[in-house]
Amino acid sequence: MGYILELVREALGNLARHKLRTFLTALGIIFGVASVMSMISTGEGARQAILAQISQLGTRNVIINARKPPAEQNVQDEATDSTARYGLTFADADQIAETLPLVDQVLQVHDVDQWIWNRSQRIESKVRGVTSEYFVHLKLQPIIGRPLLPADDREAKRVCVVRPRLLHEAKYFGDPLKLDLKIGTEYFRVVGVLPDFEFQSPNKAVLGIDDRAMEVYVPFQAVVDRFGLENTVARAGTYERTRVELHQIVCTIAAEDDVLDAARGIRAILSSFHDKKDYEVTVPLELLESRERTQKVFNIVLPILAGISLLVGGIGILNIMLATVTERTPEIGLRRAVGATGRDITLQFLVETVTLSGIGGMLGIALGILGTTILRSATDWDAIITPWSVLLSFGVSCLTGVVFGIYPARRAAALDPVVALRHE
Repeated sequence: MGYILELVREALGNLARHKLRTFLTALGIIFGVASVMSMISTGEGARQAILAQISQLGTRNVIINARKPPAEQNVQDEATDSTARYGLTFADADQIAETLPLVDQVLQVHDVDQWIWNRSQRIESKVRGVTSEYFVHLKLQPIIGRPLLPADDREAKRVCVVRPRLLHEAKYFGDPLKLDLKIGTEYFRVVGVLPDFEFQSPNKAVLGIDDRAMEVYVPFQAVVDRFGLENTVARAGTYERTRVELHQIVCTIAAEDDVLDAARGIRAILSSFHDKKDYEVTVPLELLESRERTQKVFNIVLPILAGISLLVGGIGILNIMLATVTERTPEIGLRRAVGATGRDITLQFLVETVTLSGIGGMLGIALGILGTTILRSATDWDAIITPWSVLLSFGVSCLTGVVFGIYPARRAAALDPVVALRHE
């Protein structure tokens, strides 16, 4: 170990004698390592964001949303009735629960578009009628107050859970648990405040939430009893009346391994009951697998592109070390004359090359951390620097020094001592 440390000190001295040349030689390694580290950090950040988004939806959930079918498919219905009927039904939920043993729970959601009033402040909102289990399986944990409870739905209580964005739009800055919101013509007491959505898309679309409207969570039975199943929306002087029994069904599967089989069963049941394309099935586990495949390609291709910089840097090291061997040929001859072996000469130049690439690696890591920090603050990309990415980047830089330093080192060791001493 003492011998190696002595070689490192000697290598540092040799590199310090030609500071500009050393720096220019290390530039390729510096930028290559910085690129590799930035790519790994960006890929890790994207992976964590994907996992967080899918986790928010639940990997054991299958989410079915009602969708309004194309206008031409509704012509016959509208000819006999001014109310457009489409979407999911209570019969769909019962059929899924009774037919598929893999499905553990079937959660029903009914939405109503209503205005929310706080004194004279009016806000467009989407009132979501949900059960208490909806909060559990979609991991909706209030930061203030409590979620909806089974008793709230059983007794059709006039309570609701909101998000901070709605309170801000309502210009209410007091204790939210003392606020009574007027939803339509009914007053509902706020009992809980959820955090604002961290991920706006695609989770909001999957959950059937409109970015423009504020969502308010109300007991399912209270929505059905007080607002009914029909919804009337005024648009540009015309009224559109629709009847949708269920806007969403969330099926919770007992085991994650059974999710894809259950999803196939759910699709088969719905296709037999719905001739019109008035529903959409989303399986978060399928989304996760698809995005992981895309992420794997991303994680492979980008480091390869970044590795090109390391290749260029390695070629630069090879070139400069070959020139150094020629420049220091008399020194090599003198060392051989006083007893140094070919192995000693090989080790001397190899340590010098690895020291050069190691210094470049450390500077590259510092540049990579700085670049990742700037990228994270200047864009919406979430890049995560992990210890293993730092170690990998430094290891790759040292490996580059070994690979591209072996040939110059072996060439130095192969010089004839007598010829080397006479070299001018």
